[in-house]
Amino acid sequence: MANDKDAEIADAKAFVEANNVDTLRVGAVDIDGVWRGKQFGTEYFLNAVAKNGTNISNVLFGWDVADEVVEGLAYTNWDTGYPDIKLVPDLPTMKLIPWEARTAAVFCDMRSIDGDPLNLSPRDILRSAVDKANGMGFVPKAAYEFEFYLFNGTIAELAENQWRDLKPLRKSGYCYSMLHHAGSEDILGQIRNQLRSAGIEVEATISEHGPGQHEINLKYSDAISAADNAIFAKYAIKDIASKNGCTATFMAKPNAVWAGSSGHMHMSLSAFDGKPAFANSNDPKMLSEIGMSFLAGMKELSREMSAIYLPNVNSYKRTNGGSWAAANSSWGVDNRTTSFRAIPSSGPAARVENRIPGADTNPYLVIATSLLSGLYGIENGLKAGEPFKGNAYQATAAQARPLAGSLEEAMGLFQQSKVVRELFSEDFVNHYVQMKKWELRRTNTHITDWELGRYLDII
Repeated sequence: MANDKDAEIADAKAFVEANNVDTLRVGAVDIDGVWRGKQFGTEYFLNAVAKNGTNISNVLFGWDVADEVVEGLAYTNWDTGYPDIKLVPDLPTMKLIPWEARTAAVFCDMRSIDGDPLNLSPRDILRSAVDKANGMGFVPKAAYEFEFYLFNGTIAELAENQWRDLKPLRKSGYCYSMLHHAGSEDILGQIRNQLRSAGIEVEATISEHGPGQHEINLKYSDAISAADNAIFAKYAIKDIASKNGCTATFMAKPNAVWAGSSGHMHMSLSAFDGKPAFANSNDPKMLSEIGMSFLAGMKELSREMSAIYLPNVNSYKRTNGGSWAAANSSWGVDNRTTSFRAIPSSGPAARVENRIPGADTNPYLVIATSLLSGLYGIENGLKAGEPFKGNAYQATAAQARPLAGSLEEAMGLFQQSKVVRELFSEDFVNHYVQMKKWELRRTNTHITDWELGRYLDII
C-alpha cells in the first residue's frame, strides 16, 4: 500500500509539473452535496497533504447549507467542540480547473483522526455500496443528467434584490430548440470545452423547457467517478456562469410556473470481465433477469428513499406539480412518464434510468441509494411486475405507490424503514433525519411572499 501511495504521489508531482500547477483545491462533499475544503500551494501539498491528508473541523457534518449550526446532532455539537477529522486526497482524481490559471482540484475521502472511514461521509457510503456490488460479482457504472437555470446577474446582485425578479438568460423556453440553444452557446460552449479539458466528457447540452433552462449529459463511468464528475460539473457550471456575469442554479424549482430541474441518473452493472449484466440477447426489448430484479429493488424502495432522492423542502415543489417529474414507483420501457425507465439493449447500453432525483440532490447518495436498492432487489429475487403503459402521472396508488409528498413525510418513511437501516448505518440514518428535521424547522420560521400576498390584506 505504501508503494502504491508513493507511486500516486509521483504521478501527482508529474501532473503538477507538466501542467505548471501552483494551486491545489482539495475537498470533500458534505451531506447536502456541497463541495468543501481548502486551497494549498503545490509544494506543501506534495510534501505533506498528498501523503498525510489535512485536518478540518467535523463541523462539515454539523451545519446546514447556510452554515447555520444544526441543533440536536449526536455526532458533533457545541459540547464536543467540533474537533478535527481528516481529508485524505484521492490522488488519481486530480484534474485541472482549466478556467482558472495554474489550478487543479483533488477529491478527498473523509477519515477520523485515527484514519478510520466515516460512516456519515457520502463518498464513503458510495464506496461501501460499490464494495457490496463487487462482492456480488458486479461492477456498477453510472451517468448523470442535470438540468439547471441560467440567470442574468451575479450572485451578489441577485442577493441584493432578495432573489426577486429573476431574469433568465434566455426568456423563451423551447425544449430542443437549436435557435434558443444557440442564444446561450457563448456560455454552454465554454462549459463543454472546459469540462473536456478537465477530462470530463460531455455527451450533450440541450435547450430545456424553462426560460433560461438547460440540460447537460455526462458520459458514464464507474460509480464513484460518476459522482465525482457530477459534483465537478456542477462546480464548473456555477463558476463559469459567474465569470460571465451570470448565475447558475440547480435548485429543484426556482419558479412556481417554470419547469423543475431534474437530476436523472442512469445505472448499469457488468461482470468483472466486462459482460453487461442488464443486456438481454434473447429479448433485446427487455432487460435481463438480473436487470429486472435490480429495477424491482429500486422500485420497491423508492418511497422509503424519497428523503435521498428529494432532500429539500423545495424538491417537492417539483414533484407535486407533474411536468416531467417522477411522482410514484412506476416503471416502464422507454417511458418518460415513469419513475424508472428501463432502457433495454443486447449490449452495454442496457440500463435503468432513475428519474426521481432533482438537480438539487447529492450525487454520491443518489448513486449509492440506487445501487443498494437494486442489489437488494437482486438478493431477494424481487419482481418488478408489468411495465406501466401510458401516462404514469395518472397511475392510481394501487398501480404505483406514491412517493413522499413532503420532506416531513419523507423523513418519517426514511426513519421508520427497517430496510433503510439495514442498507445504511444507524448513525447515518439518525444523523440524516436530524438534518432534515432542522431544515423543516428553519423553513417553518420564515414568512414567504406567497403568505404575505395571500393573508396580509384579507385576513
